[in-house]
Amino acid sequence: MRTRLVAAVAAGKAATALSRRLGLGAGSNFPGRVVLRLYPRALEDMASRLERGCVLVTGTNGKTTTSNLLASMLREAGLRPVHNRVGANLITGITAALAQSSDLRGEPRGDIGLFEVDEATLPAAVRRLRPRMVIVTNLFRDQLDRYGELETLAGKMDGALRELEPGSVVLLNADDPLVASLGKDSPASIRYYGIESEEAAEKVLRHAADSKHCRVCGAPLAFTAHFFGHMGKYSCPRCGTARPFPHFSATRVELRGTEGTSVTVSTPSWRASLSLPIPGLYNVHNLLAALGGALLLGLGREEVERGVRGYVTAFGRGERIPLEGRDIFLVLSKNPTGFNEVIRTVRGEGKDLVVLAALNDRIADGRDVSWIWDVDFEELAPLPRVLVAAGTRAFDMALRMKYAGMDAARIEVRGDLREALRAALAHAREGETVYALTTYTATLELRRILTRMGAAPGLWEGGSS
Repeated sequence: MRTRLVAAVAAGKAATALSRRLGLGAGSNFPGRVVLRLYPRALEDMASRLERGCVLVTGTNGKTTTSNLLASMLREAGLRPVHNRVGANLITGITAALAQSSDLRGEPRGDIGLFEVDEATLPAAVRRLRPRMVIVTNLFRDQLDRYGELETLAGKMDGALRELEPGSVVLLNADDPLVASLGKDSPASIRYYGIESEEAAEKVLRHAADSKHCRVCGAPLAFTAHFFGHMGKYSCPRCGTARPFPHFSATRVELRGTEGTSVTVSTPSWRASLSLPIPGLYNVHNLLAALGGALLLGLGREEVERGVRGYVTAFGRGERIPLEGRDIFLVLSKNPTGFNEVIRTVRGEGKDLVVLAALNDRIADGRDVSWIWDVDFEELAPLPRVLVAAGTRAFDMALRMKYAGMDAARIEVRGDLREALRAALAHAREGETVYALTTYTATLELRRILTRMGAAPGLWEGGSS
C-alpha cells in the first residue's frame, strides 16, 4: 500500500507540474484523478496523517472566501493548513491539493486539512475524510440542472452531517432558514453565526429569495429583518420555529462599497472592530464563518485579528488588478442572490461606469441560464455608460440588459472574452475601473487571460497548495 501511495503521489506531482508548465491551468483537478486511478485510497491515507484532522467548508456561495480567511487565521496561529485554495472542491481537487502538499512518501507537510467542498460532494467528503468540523455557509438556488431543488440538496447534506463522529462540530449560518435547520440528528455539536446589526438590512424580501417557508411545517416564514436573498431574522408564526441565536455575530456593519466593510464582531468571550478588505454584506457572513471556525479550533483573538489584517483577496472574489492604467475589479457572479449582492456593491460606485458582464453556460456554470431573469438587473441598467456582454451566452446577457431598461446603444456584444476585455479597457478612461462581473468559468478564463498579459499571478502562486 505504501508503494502504491508513493507512486500515486509522484504521478500527481508530475501531472501538476506539467499542467502549470504548459499553461493548462493550476493543476487542481486532473492530478487528483491520476492519483486516485493509481491508488483509490490515497485520499484517506494522506488525510489520516494530518495531525489536527480536517475542516470542511461547504455551501452555495462563500466557500472560497471563508476557507481563505480561515487559512490566514490558522497560519497566524503557527499552523500549516493543507488547503485547496484554488477552489477545486470535488474529491479530485481535494486529492490533488493533498498530493501537492505532501512529500514523496505521501506525508503531508501541513498539520491540518482545510478543504472547501462542493455541496453535492459533502457526503462523500465526510465519509472519506472524517472531518472534525463542517462549516456551512448558505444554500441558494444554483445550477438546478446539477443539484436539483434546495430541499433535495439539504436532505443529502443532513445525511452527511448524521455521519459525523461524536466530538466533531458543525458551524451553521443562523440567518439562512434552510441551513439553520440542518444537523438536528447529527452527533456533532451545533454552533451558529449570524448578523445581529440591522443597519444594512433591506426593506423587503427580494423576489429571488429561495427559502421562505418553514422546513418543519411548511408555513410562510415571517421576517423582521432582510439582509439579502432569504438571509435575515425570521420565525414561523405556525409552529414557532425561529432563527437560532448566533454564538458569533456582527453587531455593527458599515458597507464601504468596493473598498471593503467595517464590522464589529461579538463572540462568547470578546468583541472587536475589524476592517474587512473585501466588499459586500455576504462577506460579513464569510468573516463570521471563518472567525467562528477559528475560535472553535482553539485560536485566540490575536490570531483572528492578524488573519483578517493579512488576508489577501481570493482570485475573482473582489480582486482589483491594475492593467494599462486602469483597474479590473473582478468579482464572481454566478446565481441570482450572489449577482444581486454584487450589483448592490457596484451601485455604491455611482454612474458612468464601464461594466464587463460575462455569462457562460459550461458544465461548471450550469447549462440553464434562465436564472439571469431572476437577477435585479434593473438596478444595474442605469449605472454603466457602456456594458460589454461576453461569454458563451453573451447575447442572452445583452437581451436581459435591454429588457432591464438599458439603452441598446450602450450595450456592446463581444463573445470572445479577450476581445471583450480589450473593448472594455478601450472604453475606460485613464485611472478608471472596469467592473468585471463574471460567472464561474468566465472568472477562471478571464483570470488566465490576465495572467498571460502579466497583470496577475497564476492561480497557484502564493500558497502552499
